[in-house]
Amino acid sequence: MPRDPPRRAALLPPNLPPHIPFSRALQQRLYLIAQHLSRSARGGSPSAAGRGLDQLHAQLLLNGFAHKRFLFAKLLSLAAAAADLPRAESLFLSASPPHHPAAPAPSPTLANLLLRAAAASGAAPPVLLALFSRLVARHGLRPNAFSFSTLLAALASSAGAGARLPHAHSLHARALVAGTVAPSGGSGHVMTSLVDVYAAARQLGDARKVFDEMPGKSVAAWNCMLAAYVRCGELDAALRFFGHEMPGRDAVAWTTVISGCANSGRAAGAVELFMGMRKARVKDDAVTMVALLTACAELGDLELGRWVHARVDGDGRQRRTVLLDNALIHMYVKCGAVEDAFHMFLMMPTRSTISWTTMISGLVMHGRAQEALDLFHRMQERPDGATLLAVLRACSHAGRIEDGRRYFESMERVYGITPEIEHYGCMVDMLCRWRQLHEALELVEKMPFKPNEGAWGAILSGCRREGNLELAAKVTDILVELQPERAAGHLVLLSNMYAGVGQWEQALMVRERVAALNAEKPAGRSWVNQNESCVVVA
Repeated sequence: MPRDPPRRAALLPPNLPPHIPFSRALQQRLYLIAQHLSRSARGGSPSAAGRGLDQLHAQLLLNGFAHKRFLFAKLLSLAAAAADLPRAESLFLSASPPHHPAAPAPSPTLANLLLRAAAASGAAPPVLLALFSRLVARHGLRPNAFSFSTLLAALASSAGAGARLPHAHSLHARALVAGTVAPSGGSGHVMTSLVDVYAAARQLGDARKVFDEMPGKSVAAWNCMLAAYVRCGELDAALRFFGHEMPGRDAVAWTTVISGCANSGRAAGAVELFMGMRKARVKDDAVTMVALLTACAELGDLELGRWVHARVDGDGRQRRTVLLDNALIHMYVKCGAVEDAFHMFLMMPTRSTISWTTMISGLVMHGRAQEALDLFHRMQERPDGATLLAVLRACSHAGRIEDGRRYFESMERVYGITPEIEHYGCMVDMLCRWRQLHEALELVEKMPFKPNEGAWGAILSGCRREGNLELAAKVTDILVELQPERAAGHLVLLSNMYAGVGQWEQALMVRERVAALNAEKPAGRSWVNQNESCVVVA
């Protein structure tokens, strides 16, 4: 019987040239395989790219193709797609010996591919800048626009706003020397990337200065500056820039300001902007719909949320993304339609950790803690800190103290998640809610963080449940110090506790403290939506 072909053959692209050792056909065959693997890696299979990289590198060495620059460039590109920085640097060093001053400068192609591999690997900014310096000093790299754009994009997406700034200034200076940033004729792409980096570092003045110096501003540059205003929290300035300075407004610009309003507590403004977008006949996209759904969730506008859902369904599956489906679930949960949210969740073809977390949190929010825990047990994706926080809240609402302790203690051991202050606060709240005040106080004292107002507020509520007036007085003093703007509310609660047990003298003394503060207890607020949104202040 004929043998089945090996399974690895399915990984190869069709119509390959024959395998003839040391031939031009073999060079072409290896090049096409590398190209095929690069596409596979970009499609979400970096592990397959890593295995193919090992095999292709071996073939190049065995067949005497180590001097073929175009094949090494393809290998470097594959290493970048696989985010394998050590392999990429090793390949570069084998193909690019140290540069001598008398020799002509090498082509920047391989060096730029190495920089791209470093950026794709998630290397920290100091590592990226050190690699860049080595390429310039040892290998004679003359950086071009692609070099700076690669580094600046990696820098903009790195963590830590403050840590970015020195590196941004360093790259800005180098780009000035290289001539890729200049008021008279620099690279628009590099200057746009600089605007993005300064915005990420919360340096809006520097971002605007670079933008103003940019010759022949592209649509991308205008949109980048608009996003910089939004990113730095200057929403009013963003709206003025959007309305009075931008020469043209495309879907990206409209979506940027709609998202900015929706995520800054200006949900009604976001809806108004969306209506303006429709009047301007600018076609929205999935990102616009996500921003609009965020506004619907904040306003509690279920009618508009259902309209968005119908609009998305009418556009077909091509516009559906996991992010958009998650936004629909969040909208339904926040608008009180938890059954619609659960139906949406069950119908999702692909779910992320955020999908599961949003649904679990929604069930807890609507008093269905046991269903939330059952859903967590069915969870297919790996949970994160937000998921475990929702699970702890479910345990708290359901009175499952032992389960709550078990999940909290297993966070680091089982899931590799270090508990944050919110997780500790949730545990304290659960213990106080179910009359375990002594254990809650011990947990507060053992926290690796300085306890915040949430933890102490839960302790104060526990004191009220158990009638521990002595501890309540101490905790109230701590809360007054932590939240002076809410001091009146905490003191009124303590006064009511004294009055509840007949200690009228103590209650009066606390009331006098409230009067001395000349403060009032903050009013409660509720959103009401009946065709239009309004706020009721009690």
